[in-house]
Amino acid sequence: MSWELLLLLACPLMMLFCMKGMFSGNKESKVNQTQQYELQSLQIKMADLMEQNHKLTQEIENLKNPTSEDSNIVKLKKA
Repeated sequence: MSWELLLLLACPLMMLFCMKGMFSGNKESKVNQTQQYELQSLQIKMADLMEQNHKLTQEIENLKNPTSEDSNIVKLKKA
């Protein structure tokens, strides 16, 4: 076999390897973007849950130790 024939056969093989590398790199970037979006949505949900937890903790404390400002209960006197 001559060198020209080997170079001619090597060219399409190299092209296939290069194209495969380009396509697999594109998939990885899409996966990374999806993971970043999911991470951001989870962080937002976590912040909402922490805020709800804080509000519920305050409500529990207000129920345990009611003060005149925090109490919504009206005390009635017996007639």
